[in-house]
Amino acid sequence: MTAAAPYSALFKRGISRTHIAQQTIRGSIRQFHHSPYLEMKGARITSWGSPPEYMEVPDLPKPSPTQLRLRVLAAGVPRAVKGRAAGQHPSAFNQPLPYDPSIDGVGRDEITGDLYFINSLAAPLFAEYANVQRTQLFKVDPNTDPVAIAALANNTLSSWMALQCRAIGGCKDRTVVILGATSNSGRCAAKVARILGAKKVVGISRNPETLAKVEGLDKRVTLEDPLEFPETIGPVHIILDFVGGPAAIQLLQAAEADPVANLQYIQTGGVAGCEFLNIPARLINVKPIRIMASGLGSLSEEEIAREMPGCVDAMVKIKTPPYEVLAAPMRDVRSVWDSEEAKTKRLVLLP
Repeated sequence: MTAAAPYSALFKRGISRTHIAQQTIRGSIRQFHHSPYLEMKGARITSWGSPPEYMEVPDLPKPSPTQLRLRVLAAGVPRAVKGRAAGQHPSAFNQPLPYDPSIDGVGRDEITGDLYFINSLAAPLFAEYANVQRTQLFKVDPNTDPVAIAALANNTLSSWMALQCRAIGGCKDRTVVILGATSNSGRCAAKVARILGAKKVVGISRNPETLAKVEGLDKRVTLEDPLEFPETIGPVHIILDFVGGPAAIQLLQAAEADPVANLQYIQTGGVAGCEFLNIPARLINVKPIRIMASGLGSLSEEEIAREMPGCVDAMVKIKTPPYEVLAAPMRDVRSVWDSEEAKTKRLVLLP
């Protein structure tokens, strides 16, 4: 029997109107309860340090007038998300379980077809749908690859905010040195510095073969101990440090400062795992060094709001992440989370 069968045909089969009405109501209820708006699947941390579990998650309320309900298409898993999942990131401290460690992602308005980048911490995104404040959404071309944007977001944001908000005077017509240029963030930083008009972009890394493949660099310097920084590079204006530790000190000692400008050192990561930056007092006496960091604590909400449209536009311009991406269905989150492939590629979950 099909839903379109007329009542007269059903009566001939001995089926009453009451039975038909009961079946119709049951079908409607069944369809109602299986609506993706009311019953969702998502990924949640149930034990700190363990991979997320794929499970049923709480129903979404009706979006408020200031919100949009989006179908989540892609959510990236950068180091910050892994830190939140382990309970080691400040934004995850004292949070109850189960916990959604997601940061940002891409979603589509199923009514209009519009595609949006969803700002950092705007909503839990390890789920099929999300209600997001309209002020935290940035529209992108509907043909943009959601996976690419999700994979680019955190790394692009890191260098964009550092160069636009922390570097005094920006990087236009200046020399930018990237310590840790072969990291995902370093590779994005090279492209961002180009977009923002840097005169010269220098990359530093321990592996010369990998460094040779990083796009957007004018000069490449192998990180050795002691560091030999070529004088031919000339004065350095901005250092973006994704490594930290002794390598940063050696670079500050070796780099030539512009006689009429500060040598701006911006700590943006800590791949080396060093908690402290032991700077000799004499070093900051003999060179005009300005020491800063770039992160959620050192950036104001006003700065982030002001810069996000430009940062999203930069992601769209970059188009293809300068590193490998592993796109996996969210239902496979437990098996891919700590997989060998996810250790060498940027993981993106697809709800």
